Amino acid sequence: LIYSGAMMAQITKKLVSANEIESWVSYLSSDDMKGRKNGSKEMKKAAVWLAERFKEYGLLPPPGQNNYFQEYEITSRRSGSNINEKNVVGYIPGTDPKLKDEYIILTAHFDHIGIGRAVDGDSIYNGANDNAAGTSTLLGIAKTLKLSGEKPKRTVIFAAVSGEEMGMHGSRNYVKNPIFPLDKTFVNFNFEMTGHCTSLGRNKYVLTGPSFSNFDEVLSDFSKEKGWLYVDTVANMDRLFYASDNIAFANIERDGDKTIGIPGHTFVTTTDENHIHRPIDEAKYFDYVNFEALVAFVTDAVLFLSETDKKIVWTSDNFVDYRKK
Repeated sequence: LIYSGAMMAQITKKLVSANEIESWVSYLSSDDMKGRKNGSKEMKKAAVWLAERFKEYGLLPPPGQNNYFQEYEITSRRSGSNINEKNVVGYIPGTDPKLKDEYIILTAHFDHIGIGRAVDGDSIYNGANDNAAGTSTLLGIAKTLKLSGEKPKRTVIFAAVSGEEMGMHGSRNYVKNPIFPLDKTFVNFNFEMTGHCTSLGRNKYVLTGPSFSNFDEVLSDFSKEKGWLYVDTVANMDRLFYASDNIAFANIERDGDKTIGIPGHTFVTTTDENHIHRPIDEAKYFDYVNFEALVAFVTDAVLFLSETDKKIVWTSDNFVDYRKK
């Protein structure tokens, strides 16, 4: 292995192939999965499949459990009925005696919006980039860590959450019923829309909410060493901060006009949203060469975050750090 930087961050090879990533995305976003609508039998099938992958790739189930599920209910605004759903949660314990009780929580939602109005004869809203892609990123990190043998120093939690399309219910449920202490959570690193890269170009990414914490600075400094470029010129990234599961961690409580939470940001590789919530959001349109490189890069980033002595802190006066309450 090659070492780089003051923290001796380990450089991980591309151990998960483009073909394997494509197989994960294609399975989750296939027509057979019918758009993975919350409460559907396809969502139950997806949850079981993800739990099997978590076990296969060496993740431990939550302490005190013999399975990977965190179950909860969503009350439908339309019908008033309850929808049974579940998050899929596993973890890798940290190895450093001083850092192992701090937690990096990696998240991605695996639900989508199901079947809708037909467009050109296609009524299945497959949800490949939104968000089979982010979910497959979690799987890629887990498998890369297993194959590399690298062990994070902080504990790393993997949470594939449901309910996002109905209002971030899965991530909000986790925050309401945390499996690991929120006041010891180092950062939330959320993944969405990681399959396309035409608008930004290969080996480039954006982060939501760059004005709110120093996470972008910490990650971009590391990214330069790895040949990935953080693009900080996209205008709507602060607005999109509120549009994905990271907001559940950033907005744990309110105190007047202050938001109390933990820094959490979403990693994205495209600014082109014309496929979102449309039947054309299919796996066949992805750039899997870039995706393969991305999995290796974000795995390295997780290892770096697990050992860095740099703190992730709010830089906006609108946010208060939950960990310092």
